[in-house]
Amino acid sequence: MRIEGAGGCFDNRVYELDIDVAWNIIMLSINEMGVTIDSIDEEKRLIHFHNKKKIMQIAVQQLDEETIQIIMDATKERLQIYNWKRETKEVNLFYELFENKLREYRAFILCPQCHAKISSLVKFCPECGMKVK
Repeated sequence: MRIEGAGGCFDNRVYELDIDVAWNIIMLSINEMGVTIDSIDEEKRLIHFHNKKKIMQIAVQQLDEETIQIIMDATKERLQIYNWKRETKEVNLFYELFENKLREYRAFILCPQCHAKISSLVKFCPECGMKVK
């Protein structure tokens, strides 16, 4: 669900993903955004950060054993009641970075023997020859 308006954007998305993996990908994505992190609450899975124009926060919630929800909220410091300009740039950037990293994460696995990063589609590790599937 996406809500736009008043100088900001709120978006939440659901993924079938382990919460620890999601948290690590979120941290990598935020670091690539060029923002300043204000606070991180690892227990509640909540991050507050900002750039020159927006105040942002991301929360991760476990919905069930295999499903998580990522919520991102970005707003200007002051609400703009009569602003018709879309304010989705930061939210779009975060989800683009997150989903690209998620695709990369799902495309590769680590070999159980030599720990080489290999395609998830191979049956044998090209580095050591161990049967993977």
